[in-house]
Amino acid sequence: MISWIIKDNPKSILDPAFGLGVFFDSLSKIDALQLANIIYKAYEIDPNIISYLDYGNSPRPIIEIADYLEADLQGYDAIVCNPPYMRFQQFLNRHRVLQEIEKKIGVKLDGYANIASVFLIRSLKEMNAGGRLAYIMPFEFFNTGYGKQVKSSLLERGLLKQIIFFSREKDIFSEVITTVCILLCRKDGVVDPIKIARINHIDQLENIASFEDFFQHELAPDLLSYDKKWSTVISGLYETMTIPGGLSRIAEYGKFVRGIATGANEFFALSSQKISHWELEPENYCPCITKSPQIRKLVFTDEDFNALATNGAPVYCLNIREQGNKKVVAYLDYGIRKGFDQRFLTRHRNPWYKIESRSPAPILAGVFNRGRLKIIRNFTNAINFTCFHAFYPNPLGQNYINRLFVYLMSDIGQNIVMTNKRRYGGNLDKFEPSDLNDGGCPSMSQFDRSSEAEALEVIEVAKVDQKKALDLANRITAKIFKTNRISMTCPSASKPLI
Repeated sequence: MISWIIKDNPKSILDPAFGLGVFFDSLSKIDALQLANIIYKAYEIDPNIISYLDYGNSPRPIIEIADYLEADLQGYDAIVCNPPYMRFQQFLNRHRVLQEIEKKIGVKLDGYANIASVFLIRSLKEMNAGGRLAYIMPFEFFNTGYGKQVKSSLLERGLLKQIIFFSREKDIFSEVITTVCILLCRKDGVVDPIKIARINHIDQLENIASFEDFFQHELAPDLLSYDKKWSTVISGLYETMTIPGGLSRIAEYGKFVRGIATGANEFFALSSQKISHWELEPENYCPCITKSPQIRKLVFTDEDFNALATNGAPVYCLNIREQGNKKVVAYLDYGIRKGFDQRFLTRHRNPWYKIESRSPAPILAGVFNRGRLKIIRNFTNAINFTCFHAFYPNPLGQNYINRLFVYLMSDIGQNIVMTNKRRYGGNLDKFEPSDLNDGGCPSMSQFDRSSEAEALEVIEVAKVDQKKALDLANRITAKIFKTNRISMTCPSASKPLI
C-alpha cells in the first residue's frame, strides 16, 4: 500500500487512523531518504497509543490527537489508512458529527454507514490532483444500501483503479471480523478499467512487487454501477455459475422482514420454568423462536416446539395484554430493577415493554450463516426474534409458499440467493431482508412446472430424512429450470450439483 501511494513522489501524506504507526514504519523501511522530504500528517484519537511511540532522532510524523472526522479538510498528495470498522450509529455524537462532515464534503451520508466508509469518502475529497490513496476496507460495503454513496464517490472521475481482496483473509488479518479488501485510487482524471486482484494465500504477498502489476481481471467502470451490488460481479469473475434465465425476485411473492428486536432478550425471552416462577398467564406471553440453534431441521413443527419447551428452552416471548395483572406488574418491576427499561430500544418505546405486533411466518431465513443459508419451513404459531428473518407471503405467494421453500432449500436456489450475501470474516455470511427480497427465484410459469403435491412430499420427507429431502428438492428445482445440469459451485460441496 505504501509502495502504491509514493509512486509519484508525494510531498505530503495523510494517515487518518495512525494507531501504532505501521504505515509510517513501512515508509521508513522502503525509503528513509524520501521520508525526510515528506510531511507525514496523522490523526489518532487515543493519546495512550502515542505515548508509547519513540522515533529517536529519525524523521517523525506530525500526529494530531483528534478525531479525523471532526478535523478541517485539507489537501494531500497521498493518503493511506486502515480505518476503524465501527457502525456510525454507535457514536453518541453521530448526529452532530454527521452534519459537520456532510457540510465539509458536500455529500449526504447514511446514518447506518460503517465508520470506515465515512473515513473513505472524506479522504477521497482530500486528495490533491494527481494524488494516490490506499485504503483497507470491509468488503461488505459492496452490497449494502449505504455503500451506494461510497461506490459513487469511488467511481467519480475514475478515482478507483484497483480492488484487491483475499480468499482467506484470516491468514493475513488474524483478528478481523469482516471480510477485507484493499482499494487503490488515483486522482488523475483518467477513467481506466478497474483492476481486480484476488490473493489466495499469504505466501503470494512475498512475490508481489507492486499491487498494480498483480491482477487477474479488468472491469470496465460501467460494469460496477454504484446502485448495484458489486460482490456478484466480482465473485463471478472467479466462480463458474450459470444463472437460469427468466427469474423473478422473491419480493414478487411477499417479503422478508427482520425478526422482533426486543432490546433485552434476556428479559423478554421466557422458558416454561420462568413462566411458572412468575405465575404469568398465557394471555401475557406467546410462542417465540428466540435463538437460531433452537431450530436444527428444515421443517419446524409443533412437536419440535413442544420438545424445546419441555426441555426448558426460552421459547416464549413476553407479550403483555393484562397490564393491571399483579403477576405481570411484579415481573415488570423486576425488569425495572434490573435496568431493562433503560436499554437503548426499550427507553425509546412507550410503554417500554411493548413489542412489535407480528404473526407467525411460514418461512424463516438465518441472518448469519456459514456455507448454506439456513431456511426453515415453520408450521408452528411461533413468532421470532432477530435471529431469523421472517417471510410473509402476499396473495400470490400464498399459492407458492411450499414451492418457494423447496426452491430456497435446494442447492440451485441456495447458489442463486447466495449471490446477494454479505461476507464477513471467517466465511461468515450475513443477509439483510433486502438482500433476500432482491434474490432471484422462479417465475410463476417456472414454478408451475412443479406441483404442490411434489413440494408437500419434500416437506414430509424432510421431517425424517433431510438428505433425501434435499435430493428431491434438487430434482424438482432442476425440472423447474428445464435442465439436467446447472454449472455452479454448491455452498456445501466442491463438485457440480447436478
